[in-house]
Amino acid sequence: MDTHLFRELGELLVGRDSTALVELVKNSYDADATEVVLRGEGLIRGNGVISVTDDGVGMTPEIFQSAFLRIAGRYKESGRRRSPLYDRQYTGAKGVGRLSAHKLAEELQVTSCPHASVALSTSETRQGVSATIDWKELEEQSATLDEVGAALRVEPIPMAPDQEPGTKMRLRRVRGKWTSKKLVDFVQEVASCLPPTELLDPPSFDGQDSQWNLGAIKPWTQRPDDPGFTIKMEGELNVGEPLWVQLIDRSHWLLEIDAQTDGVRFAIRPTPNELKRHPSAQSYYLRRDHPDPEKGPFFTARIYSREGPVLGSRLLSDFADRHSGIRMYMEGFRVVPYGDQHDDWLGLNRDYVRRVRGFTQIPLDDWSTDLLPEVEQESFKIRGNRQYIGGVFLSAAGGAALRPVVNREGFLQDEVFETLRLLVRNGVDLLIRAQAAATEEVKNQQVPSVESGGDAGFNSDPNPSPSIKDPVDGSDPGVDPEEEDSPSVVSRRKLKFSLTKAEYELTQVRGSLHGVDRSIADNVARQVDEAAAAVSAAKESAEREESDYAMLQVLAGVGLQFAAFVHEVNGLLSQAQQVRTLADALPATASDLVKPLRLSSDALCQSLARQASYLTEVVGPDARRRRRRIALPETAQTSLQLLDSAIKQRSIEVIENLEAGVKTPPIFPAELTIIFTNLLTNAVKAAGEGGKIMITGKPSADGGVEFRVENSGTSVDLAQSEKWFRPFESTTTEVDVLLGQGMGLGLPITRRIVSEYSGRVRFVAPSSGYATAVQVNLPPRKGNR
Repeated sequence: MDTHLFRELGELLVGRDSTALVELVKNSYDADATEVVLRGEGLIRGNGVISVTDDGVGMTPEIFQSAFLRIAGRYKESGRRRSPLYDRQYTGAKGVGRLSAHKLAEELQVTSCPHASVALSTSETRQGVSATIDWKELEEQSATLDEVGAALRVEPIPMAPDQEPGTKMRLRRVRGKWTSKKLVDFVQEVASCLPPTELLDPPSFDGQDSQWNLGAIKPWTQRPDDPGFTIKMEGELNVGEPLWVQLIDRSHWLLEIDAQTDGVRFAIRPTPNELKRHPSAQSYYLRRDHPDPEKGPFFTARIYSREGPVLGSRLLSDFADRHSGIRMYMEGFRVVPYGDQHDDWLGLNRDYVRRVRGFTQIPLDDWSTDLLPEVEQESFKIRGNRQYIGGVFLSAAGGAALRPVVNREGFLQDEVFETLRLLVRNGVDLLIRAQAAATEEVKNQQVPSVESGGDAGFNSDPNPSPSIKDPVDGSDPGVDPEEEDSPSVVSRRKLKFSLTKAEYELTQVRGSLHGVDRSIADNVARQVDEAAAAVSAAKESAEREESDYAMLQVLAGVGLQFAAFVHEVNGLLSQAQQVRTLADALPATASDLVKPLRLSSDALCQSLARQASYLTEVVGPDARRRRRRIALPETAQTSLQLLDSAIKQRSIEVIENLEAGVKTPPIFPAELTIIFTNLLTNAVKAAGEGGKIMITGKPSADGGVEFRVENSGTSVDLAQSEKWFRPFESTTTEVDVLLGQGMGLGLPITRRIVSEYSGRVRFVAPSSGYATAVQVNLPPRKGNR
């Protein structure tokens, strides 16, 4: 076989760099290590080194040859698939995980000292092994695997009787260009491969009338004498102190799920924070039958929910951004991408945006239904993924029917996975129902305003400045009475009130420093100034968010009008066709006037026809009635027709390489049209006069489809490309006559649509001759969502 097989099974098979390193960490776990130390050096400067050092059972030269160097070997398939010392369930079975080192670096150095029991089982003397694999030299100098030559060097090394066992791998000449952001993302992803102990430990508070709880969660299949497994990160991979305790302390509800053959149990409990807000909030212990008690899956889950923003330091807010979401773990190791920032495997972001009108019927036991009946408008309490932190924990036995995707990112979305998704979502919906029940009796309570002095002692000025309220009836002339009671307005007013109050209190503290010791006063004054600056920044941020919220409301209204405008466009098209008919009927003697009139009326009819076709495709009755599979060659046609005038005016060459016979997973035609319209509009703007656009599409390795839109215009820095997926971040600085000025919403809308199908959209390296490429991956889906 060609040596490029290493690249296919290593660099290209593993989805992301962090997954590659986690594969090596799993090898340490399978080797009965109690600790693995990850260290990074010189990653940003270039030619960096990552080392992986564990205290596991190690390898003899014989094991290194037969297991480590044998691709897809059967070493872990023999016997009971358990580790030799602690009887751990092996996390690897394919025999290619070690090749993930190829994705990370050009060279791998291995030094391993075997445990006495392992060494004596393979030879009479205890020997370790030292090896070097130069992947770059191997591929450049060797055509086939039979001609490895000097690219692979393996030597036995003698060991002292008292030498500690373990393995050290050094990945030298780390691949790619590393920026500070890439390093931070990489470190956070690697650090999250094991669940935090705060999720595994039982909660610090007691439930009301506690009937059942999970207690301590054991995510690994292991014996009682197993000392456990930890990851220590050093050098540039040191993540600092995690903030799980602070994040959990800000939660309002706790959900625990235990799904076994005899049924699925849900425990829902308010936290002390929730009981402060709603002292009457109740705990609920509910049950339903398992949909598939034979195949499963069987699992446990612990999920914390919070309402509102994470208040505290910027560090805590950033930590929440990175670690919020409901993650999934198999044998104690995280399964990506579930729980990532842009992953919506439970459909929570989708339903939050769409404001669904009700939950899918949850078939609880009769007594459970009586305990927690449906609450009117309960689904309006749905929150996005960022409001949850938690984990779903599967063992190898409990999740045996789940089939992992070959690139180690997720499971095939078959019936078993849908059962898992259904049960977890059942739990979250019941949690939302409990929240709605707790808040129903106080939903009409008013929020105190700053002007009314709602906090005792806050408005203590004996001669306060005139209030902005009307002195006669006390109403606020700037607020619509109906809007005043809406949850979004209430939340914003609460935030403004808190920040204004904080500013006032800081001013009072500043003014009370007169007469205090100078050194103490100066120190306190400095801290007060820093706090005041932070509050001021928070107020500015809140005002920006309010402005963005207002803009989104306006855009939503425009969208509704746009949907209704399809009838107006069809009417205008009919009138334009009448004008063209009248122009054709004019006598030829008036040719100087008739010819321009005919040309203009033709252009107007064509433009209106394109707009009418596009509007019908996007907002017509069939656009979102049924998801269907769409042939790749048809995917971009409506968008290209809409943009035809702009493309021709710029003399842009459009190349379509969409494989025939390939169809997308089931998707609403309107959503696919919006995706292509957003991508192609950006491409047309970027390509410029005489540019090129290439649209390619083909099946993806996971059974779905992937397509990309490339243009020959200005390139995008891939390291910074994620910023263009943030709302209102636009690359357009000038108003285009035909396409307008970008609002920075096209790519965020595209990502939200794609994420609803568990897909991915991102900037990728373009093909030769092109400057920028955006690629969309849509994985296969079973039936409709």
